[in-house]
Amino acid sequence: MRSTLSLLAATGLLATGLAAAVPAQAAAPAAPQAAAELPTCYPAVPERLVMNNRQTHYTITYGKGCPANLYNADWHGRQKGDPDNILIEFLNGSRQAKFTLYSEVSPVGVVTFTGDEDGEDSEGNAVAKLATFNRMNKFVSAVDLTVTKSRGTYTLNTAAGNYRPAINKFVPWGGKEIVLQYKQAGTSTWKQLTKVKAGSNGKASYRWSSAATFSFRAYIAGNSVVWDDYSPVR
Repeated sequence: MRSTLSLLAATGLLATGLAAAVPAQAAAPAAPQAAAELPTCYPAVPERLVMNNRQTHYTITYGKGCPANLYNADWHGRQKGDPDNILIEFLNGSRQAKFTLYSEVSPVGVVTFTGDEDGEDSEGNAVAKLATFNRMNKFVSAVDLTVTKSRGTYTLNTAAGNYRPAINKFVPWGGKEIVLQYKQAGTSTWKQLTKVKAGSNGKASYRWSSAATFSFRAYIAGNSVVWDDYSPVR
């Protein structure tokens, strides 16, 4: 019995000694904290770029993602065939920027806007990533509509036109197909009433008999160089 107890005691002491002799494992070093992600900033450039004059001027503000302390930011708009490009500059804390489209030199097509560098605060610190985005640039079109009703018959008079850069004028769109649409009072769905073809003066008329009450609008489709357009609701 004594020898057994002595053996157990000795074994316990040996185990205790071994445990004390083994160094504790060092804690793993903490991972370095990632730098805060910069917000992505977009200028409020319209979804459509529209040329309607030799010089079409735009004044824009910052759009989504742009922090309040953004002090300097600039984008270049580049498109094939444009030697000058489009420059958007927000300088010295200004919250507005201007740029111009020149119908005699700015080609129709996709414009790709790219931030030259990160946007900076007044101390020169990067505070925003300047987003890359695309916009389509075309010439403007327009369609108008007037509606009268007499003795249950609607008369719809419509006219279509577009901008011609070669002569710097808005001209009738002769031969253009114009879609007339209607919507019954109390509903939200537009339906096609008919299609009419504009004469050489860009105008067309249509008569429709109905006792019901409707709203009307006209639509012209665009093409590769001219935007489409809806008339105001009548």
